[in-house]
Amino acid sequence: MKKWKKTALGFLAFSVFTAGLAFPFSADAKASNQTITPKSTDTVYKDGSVFSSARSEKMRLAAKEQALAKYYITSGKKLDKAVALLEGLPSEKTGLDSSAPYFYRMDKSLTGNYFHHVKVFNPDMETQVGEYYLAKDDSCVFRRLSDNGDFELLEGSTEKLLKKVEVFPTNYIIPLHGAGKVLVRVPGNLPYDLTITSLNENIAKVNNENGQLTVTGNARGYADVLVEVEIGGYVKSAKIRYAVMDERDIAVYEARRAYVPPPIVIGMSWGWGHHHHGGPHHHQRGHGPRGHHRR
Repeated sequence: MKKWKKTALGFLAFSVFTAGLAFPFSADAKASNQTITPKSTDTVYKDGSVFSSARSEKMRLAAKEQALAKYYITSGKKLDKAVALLEGLPSEKTGLDSSAPYFYRMDKSLTGNYFHHVKVFNPDMETQVGEYYLAKDDSCVFRRLSDNGDFELLEGSTEKLLKKVEVFPTNYIIPLHGAGKVLVRVPGNLPYDLTITSLNENIAKVNNENGQLTVTGNARGYADVLVEVEIGGYVKSAKIRYAVMDERDIAVYEARRAYVPPPIVIGMSWGWGHHHHGGPHHHQRGHGPRGHHRR
């Protein structure tokens, strides 16, 4: 068995707490956008417009203001809920000062179709003091640390998050003595632990090559590979069936895929014969790296 550690986009492993989530909402929240007004300009940015260099800064600010309205939520019930949630957590976890005023900004689009992405700034709206990922189902809250990009689970459980994780191979066919990879997609690119175990090492084995887990074909045939993705004490498993083929197998398989049967006459009408693609039958089931390798 081989195990390895990996983080999405270079992120390191994060600490987790596996308590049930009950989000408190602060009744006297002080870090509200209600008392903070974005910078205003006397001009409107127009794409492709030509203007003097003296107006450059104003035009730049105008473009940023337009982007705020187009891409971000800066007020409203949805943002108020997120603000209250963060303010209800201990300040030693969030890194926010409960007595300080902040400007909150939430992406209009969900990250990974699962997380509300919230950034917190000083009133100048230029200095970022915090970045957070809030699950849309209120199941967990993550903080991304600014100094090293680490992720920390501030509150909640990752059980529902794991259901959103996807696992799939780069290709179901592995050339004999060649290698294939397993891809993992996690909402928000959160770091994870990955374990890959070959259930038939005579046909395929798992190797760790420069920190990357690969599945190598040893002999012609089929091999099932068990994939496990772990985040915060919960594991999502998936089984992938690989077909290990030599050059002749692959040539035959590709020829069958490319084959188009001739039309046949049925009575007075034209029809097409049934076409069955040759090659291996594949079954994929995936949800959901840090990584481990078992063989």
